[in-house]
Amino acid sequence: MNISSILKKIFPEPLGPVSENLTDELAASFFPADSTRLAHMRQACKTARRLVEQMDYDAETAEKIVTAALFHDVGYSEKLKKTGFHPLDGAAYLAHCNAPEDVIRAVLWHSSTPVEIESLPEIKKIYDNFPGPDYESPIHKAVAYCDFRTSPLGESYSFGQRIVELEGRFGMDSLPPSIARKTLPYTRRNQQDYARTIACAQDKNLPWIFCDIDNTLITPGKTIDRRTLNAINRYTTAGGHFSLITGKHMISLPHLVSSVGSFTPHAGVNGSVIVRNGKLEVFGEGVTPFKAIEDALIDAGVHYATYVSDGIWTRTELTEGEIDDFIKVGEVLPQKGETPEEKGAIKILTFSRRDQTEQCDLVRSLAEKHGMSCVRTGEHFLEIGPAGHGKHSAMMQIMEEAGWSDLNSIAIGDSENDLTMFGHVGLSAVVANAAPEALPAADLCIPACEEYGVARLLDALVDSAQDGCWSIPHNWLAVQE
Repeated sequence: MNISSILKKIFPEPLGPVSENLTDELAASFFPADSTRLAHMRQACKTARRLVEQMDYDAETAEKIVTAALFHDVGYSEKLKKTGFHPLDGAAYLAHCNAPEDVIRAVLWHSSTPVEIESLPEIKKIYDNFPGPDYESPIHKAVAYCDFRTSPLGESYSFGQRIVELEGRFGMDSLPPSIARKTLPYTRRNQQDYARTIACAQDKNLPWIFCDIDNTLITPGKTIDRRTLNAINRYTTAGGHFSLITGKHMISLPHLVSSVGSFTPHAGVNGSVIVRNGKLEVFGEGVTPFKAIEDALIDAGVHYATYVSDGIWTRTELTEGEIDDFIKVGEVLPQKGETPEEKGAIKILTFSRRDQTEQCDLVRSLAEKHGMSCVRTGEHFLEIGPAGHGKHSAMMQIMEEAGWSDLNSIAIGDSENDLTMFGHVGLSAVVANAAPEALPAADLCIPACEEYGVARLLDALVDSAQDGCWSIPHNWLAVQE
């Protein structure tokens, strides 16, 4: 007897209105329009679409993966709740919809279900009636991957970010993050399989690297070293792509761009400018209410610097220490005066040290009030930018323009403004000297900036691709304890 028949025998009446057309409209009918659960399901579905497009599955398998990803959490709906265990309730509903057997099985056993039922004896008793999970099924693999890479609010996440979120929501020592850690090795194996398969299918033996600069590629106050330049040259010569992606303005970086090469585009101002073949263009929305934000910062005594397409401006009297902070990272100094209205602002940097908690709270609240985002880019800088925009926006645009499979990519960083990149790439890496919010979020923890971490990662990738496509360097896999 197949799973569908067993489910129908246990639950003879459908748990909700049934349909054989398993569409987004049907999934949405079980949740309020503003449901975060629905947002999570839809984002998992988007990730599934990215995955199937790049993995070259046959059409039937691809459709099943997308469907299973969209409906994997439908059992959370109050309209479908029977046992209160969402994988079971969701699978029972799909059985009455006559969904494909492997889709039902993937939803029934998705993600951490095999671990969770061990502490739920009544649910475990029901599950004893079913064949176990098919861990080798492409549908099962994809649902686990897409679920784990999607936040509860529908954002793209790395595996590490997902566990950090669970720890924040339920507590460090609670059951949900503990279960997630037990599931992680399986999803990491899937990630490795996807990375290699996508690279080989694309006939690109190395991934596209998107690399932060300060404290990642270069120690602030120093220039790029010969060891790192040699590794970048070796990497690009071997067929890899390498792009700088930074919070700094690209007008501050002509020598660095020249050193690493302009074969690929580079991005600055947290993804708000892209340089292609030496030409700088603004990308994405601007900080439209910049005047109001500047006025509020001045009233609060917070020093700032507003970035426009070709310069940086401020109306505040920067201290010698703040000027030194700019000089140390090699940033062009702000001009004194009004931000030119006609140019429009693309970022507002505030000089807010991490330990200035009240000021940092004020800046973050101000950004939220005006519908902007706010990220820390260094120990002394807290920055306001366009909502929903970040380094990931430029990164994804660059790959799209090149026709590059975006899961064949690695982002390397050290700060909060790198986190959105981590959620979108195929693999993420932090240097060992990274900020506390970045360290647990990445897939790899590579040696520190001063220990040539980026260079060593590039060399390891080239070495791994000698006999074909690249593979993940396991010696630096992050451990979620």
